[in-house]
Amino acid sequence: MTSTRTARHFWLPVANGNQRGGVRHAFRGGRWDGQPADVAVCGEHVALAHPSELDWISFPTCGTCSETLKGEA
Repeated sequence: MTSTRTARHFWLPVANGNQRGGVRHAFRGGRWDGQPADVAVCGEHVALAHPSELDWISFPTCGTCSETLKGEA
């Protein structure tokens, strides 16, 4: 039996700059370590900040990040 290890990733809500709302993006790694910016799985360069509980439930999931990770599974 062969075991396959999947690369780790985490999700984080990201605000849309000065606009209202945002998107939950996926990032490579085990968890957010407080860095101010990163590149999402979809390739978008984004600023990161501590999200609110409302951000988690109101921001939609990035479809490109989701589909990319599904394709890697």
